[in-house]
Amino acid sequence: MTTVQQLPQYDLFTSRNLDSLKTSVLTSNDQYVAVDTETTGLNWREDRAFGVSLAWDDKAIFIRNTEYGVENIGKFLIDLFEVDSKIFIFHNAEFDLHMIRETYGAEPPRRIIDTLRVLHLRNSRPPHGLKDAAVEVYGPSAAASEDTIKTYMKQYKLKNYSYVPHEFMDPYACMDTVLTKALAHLYVGEMNRLYPKLLQMEHKLIPLILEMEKNGIKIDLDYMHILHKQYKAEQRSIQDELYSIIGRPLEISSTKQLQGYLYDQLGIKSIIETQTGGRSTSEKALQGIDHPIGTKVAELVLRWRSIEKVDSTYIQPYTKSAHNGRLHPHWNATGTITGRFSSSNPNLQNIPGDPKVRRIFLPDKEFLDFDYAQLELRLVSHAAKQQNMIDAFNNGVDMHGFTAGMIFNLSSGQLDKEQRQVGKRLNFGALYGGGAKKLADECSITIPQARRFLDQFWSSYPLMRNYCDRMQKFAEREGYVHTLFGRKIPVIADESRNATNYIIQGTAGDLVKISLCNTWEYVKSVGGTIRNTVHDEILFDNMEDSVVPDIKEIMEDFSFQIPIAVELKRSKESWGDMIDEH
Repeated sequence: MTTVQQLPQYDLFTSRNLDSLKTSVLTSNDQYVAVDTETTGLNWREDRAFGVSLAWDDKAIFIRNTEYGVENIGKFLIDLFEVDSKIFIFHNAEFDLHMIRETYGAEPPRRIIDTLRVLHLRNSRPPHGLKDAAVEVYGPSAAASEDTIKTYMKQYKLKNYSYVPHEFMDPYACMDTVLTKALAHLYVGEMNRLYPKLLQMEHKLIPLILEMEKNGIKIDLDYMHILHKQYKAEQRSIQDELYSIIGRPLEISSTKQLQGYLYDQLGIKSIIETQTGGRSTSEKALQGIDHPIGTKVAELVLRWRSIEKVDSTYIQPYTKSAHNGRLHPHWNATGTITGRFSSSNPNLQNIPGDPKVRRIFLPDKEFLDFDYAQLELRLVSHAAKQQNMIDAFNNGVDMHGFTAGMIFNLSSGQLDKEQRQVGKRLNFGALYGGGAKKLADECSITIPQARRFLDQFWSSYPLMRNYCDRMQKFAEREGYVHTLFGRKIPVIADESRNATNYIIQGTAGDLVKISLCNTWEYVKSVGGTIRNTVHDEILFDNMEDSVVPDIKEIMEDFSFQIPIAVELKRSKESWGDMIDEH
């Protein structure tokens, strides 16, 4: 049972003179100074900070714009952040640093620690909120001031925290920084001992993410408007075609109407049930329909849904999110348990490969898209020491064709597209834990065929099978796995089958983050911009052709038994018009 510690105590610094405040902070015994903003909202492009809280030694203060003045606070922060003698502690650093820059004109401090990153490195499973972590250590009293604030705001229907009176707001704001500094003292030393390189790398990403989010990425609003109209016209055409088949209007988004027509009127037997035992109209259920009329109806419904998803997920939200013709998404370095990046507001990690959609995004000069080739397969072959895989990669062989060739006993030149697809699905199935049924569905083969292919696959790569089994048993026994760079990933009991996937995905995530740090350092010296990162690719802009070999060399500079390779695509038109450069 965890012992609850006593809540940190602090004295409120009462001087209204910012010079005396700066002197007190800079002459403090503690190297850590915690900083937090209180804001009118969560969007740094529109909302602003109405005050800043600081905690140092056993003191804390909340300085409000209305009392000290925005310009005076800005000058104070600029002077404070220039010192090397202090380390400034934030929780979710990018949020506060955006607000500080936009409200007060101050750039980030020279030395930063983000306790959100520290907590994620300590245990990558959420929650990682400041109050969640503080309550775990100090008990419910750590959240008492926040509970008071929320109750007050609800009672008086206040729009944001700036309307909360001093007697409630100031203790809450101060406690945030007091807790942030306390958590840093508790965990930073431990994480620096266990994961020094990862801790350093995660913090090197902060200025890069700030720059990516501030610069954003250009989008073609005129094209998006045209595309939206095209999608709506196509949906109306689909509805008209359905009307001609069915003889009456069908509300495609209505599960009840689809069930009634397909399963009651046409008498099609539902092949998939919902979790509650109902008749499914999911994509898989509709794809499985084999009926003279029902098949055509299902195809039209699926096409309508795919259009609706693209339009409602990308076109309409992106149009609303655009700021002066650019999107400014948030990249979250702590958003997944494996350490891979996630993205939000809007999510640029889940952009479909459809060129029609990717044409939304425009370069300022020219996009250079460097994509790691078959990264996960390369990493697992190294981790498992699977020699025939390692040899194939070292000889520049297409691994999907290599696997398919062994399964079908054919040379790579004799393979057709479907056979190579089987090889590809088998390779990825090994990483993601796919079984015979999944392989059969993906490759349109029978389950007995899929089982036979899987048996042949594991016979061809016995050390990989052994590695996957060992990692699953290790995860079951220890409750965690490590990436090849040392990141600890917790694995709960019923997820042990994903152990190898976690290791390889986490290792790929670490590798891409390291590449981002290294390429950004280089780009800063020669000119250029990093626009986006999507899984295993990094999208650059505003770069000269002469730097391409250097970027490629930096991204491939890793010491594994197999070569790490990147492929380049480029375009001056859009992200949807990329051309392979061999």
